[in-house]
Parts: sequence; C-alpha cells; structure tokens
Amino acid sequence: MPAETRPIWTNAVDSFTPYIAKPYGRAIEPMDRTFEGFRETLWRWRDEFQNDFAARMDWTIKKPADANHPPIVRLAHPDRLTVRSGETVLLSALGTADPDGDSLSYHWFRYPEAGTCSKPIEMWGADNLYARGFTAPAVDEPSEAQFIVKVTDKGTPALTRYRRVVVTILP
Repeated sequence: MPAETRPIWTNAVDSFTPYIAKPYGRAIEPMDRTFEGFRETLWRWRDEFQNDFAARMDWTIKKPADANHPPIVRLAHPDRLTVRSGETVLLSALGTADPDGDSLSYHWFRYPEAGTCSKPIEMWGADNLYARGFTAPAVDEPSEAQFIVKVTDKGTPALTRYRRVVVTILP
C-alpha cells in the first residue's frame, strides 16, 4: 500500500487490543489478542458509532422522552494539563451526567496513536470508575501523552461519548 500523502489522514498499520467484560461484575480487561492493520484503529470506535446511528434513527420516530440520549461528559479539570516527570496525575470525569438518568460506565485509556510520549504509562485505579491516575514517566524533553475517557450509558441503544485530555510532560 502506498504511503499516505495527507498528513492528517493515515493508512498506517495500527494495533488494537479490544477490552472484554470480566466474568464477574462490570469491570473490563484487555483481550488476550491484539489486532494489527490499517483498519484496526476504526475497530476501537465501531460499536459506539453504530449505536449512535441507531439512536439517531430512534430520534426520528420516537418522542424525545422515549428515546435514549447520550451522556454529557464533564472533566473535573482542564482538558490540557502540564506536569513534571514523576508527578502523580489524577484524571477525573466527576460531574458527568446522563440526561435520561441512566447509570454510566467509564473507561479511561491512553490514546497511543496521538501524542509524542513513547514511554509506557501504567494507569492505576479501577477500570470502570470516573477517575484514574498515573505517574508521569521520566522524559528528556517535553512530551505529550493523550488520554480518553469513554462514558457509556445503560440506555437502549447504549450511547457513548468521549473526552480527551492532553498531558504535557516536562523533564
């Protein structure tokens, strides 16, 4: 496949490891298989955009009170943070709500295709809570790491919204 000539587009080979439900509770874990290819980045969002389309179809035939609406994701901090190597960072979506009153599930993850930080970053805290954290890795020059919070409601169809946090890590 020829190289992409438009810098904001990609046909690069990406890796994607889906998350699956653990046998008990709502917690999730990475699947034991990673997929690689130029289509795999889209797989990360596929179920959610299909549910979004289904909900939009419901909005055309149902009364507003009978259709599901997406959660409203709020961050408890700015969407751009600057920290120093070794600092503890808490990412929080406290204040997020669902207009229909549905309960919500959360999933914070690092968005590895975006940003310039090549160091691994291990997040701590439960996978399904509104807040998770990490310790900024040691870097030799300013680097960016990007994180996404995925918030999904328990309506039908389940709707998801995202917020990105860009963390600049200084030496």
